[in-house]
Amino acid sequence: MKDFAPILKTLWKNKTGPTLLIIQIAVAFTILINIYYMAMSKLHEINLPSGLGEDVLFSFRTNLPVESEAYEALLKQDLAGIKALNSVESVVTTNSIPLAGWGLGLQFNESEDPDSFIAYAGIYSMSDEFMKTLSLVVIMGRGFEDSEMKISNQDYSELSNSILVTKAMAEHVSPEDWSAAVGVIVYMNGRPYQIVGVIDKLIATWPDWKGNERSVVFPVYSFSGENRFLVKARAGQLEQAMEDVRNLLLQQPGKFVADLHTFKYTRETGYKAMKSSLSILIGVTIGLVMLTMLGVFGQARFTLMKRRRQIGTRRALGASKLHIMRFYIIENLVVVGIGVVFGSLFAVLLNVKLMELFRLDSVPLEYFLYGGISVCIASLIAVVPTAYSAANISPATATRSV
Repeated sequence: MKDFAPILKTLWKNKTGPTLLIIQIAVAFTILINIYYMAMSKLHEINLPSGLGEDVLFSFRTNLPVESEAYEALLKQDLAGIKALNSVESVVTTNSIPLAGWGLGLQFNESEDPDSFIAYAGIYSMSDEFMKTLSLVVIMGRGFEDSEMKISNQDYSELSNSILVTKAMAEHVSPEDWSAAVGVIVYMNGRPYQIVGVIDKLIATWPDWKGNERSVVFPVYSFSGENRFLVKARAGQLEQAMEDVRNLLLQQPGKFVADLHTFKYTRETGYKAMKSSLSILIGVTIGLVMLTMLGVFGQARFTLMKRRRQIGTRRALGASKLHIMRFYIIENLVVVGIGVVFGSLFAVLLNVKLMELFRLDSVPLEYFLYGGISVCIASLIAVVPTAYSAANISPATATRSV
């Protein structure tokens, strides 16, 4: 502790170099904290559980090459034929594929008043075996009853008043106790719907949407010129099931099968852009750390060149190598610490602006703590070689160099 007074006096006497380094560290820390937080947020989104049995699930799109009055009959025939395959466990038709990037999202309200906003949610409408096909779990309430399942034409003129919501959506409906959302009436487009059950997880169709854990399922499916299907294969028969489904459907004249992909492929494709941006953010983070280390190293080397006579004198007066190294390291930590403090203040201000522009959450306090520790460790790694060089300056060599 006795070194602090001479260190502060030295820094104040020669403040140009340390001031520039403090500014560099503050700016780098400001950007570093926010970029690292954005990177971790994206990483969390990429690894977000879908709630589905991903290993046995695949999807595709196909048409109904008949007159519109025969759509319903052919759709039911397709569902029955696919389900009868030995490699298939269950199948549903759906309006949207999770993480596919295309789907329907609607606003839910507490009443008919459009200003009584609850939350936006991704909308799924599926045929009756969707719970089994998607490996979903009802954690509160019940699933749909057979009488609630409806089939409609494309305008959804047939609708049930019962819905299932995910736990994340239930937390918006009943913030104090999500389980109390069961039985609650919510409104969509002025029409009431009763929540009959809560699903643990079902991810929405948009990978980059922050609310993609909020999903709502309607017990209704439609028939139109084209339909999307989700198929659950039997364990270990995913590829075989995909081939069997393709061969079955292509037996019908005029039939096509498109976008036949495993759910793993859909997930990887959906998050491809986010993974690219994550790589860029990680690269920028590493670059900022390296830049900070170079700044610390350069300042330390410059200081060493200016202080060779002073160090030699102190060595001649009996200062040990350990004392010289300790002086350099403490001086570096003081400069870096000041830079981190200012950087934290600027980071908070920048985060407030990013929250306004991109609807980001505030940066947790632990990011500042761990970020500050990381910058201090990086600066120590950068300054130790110079401190070691300073400690090894010979008193005689330093005196002769004057």
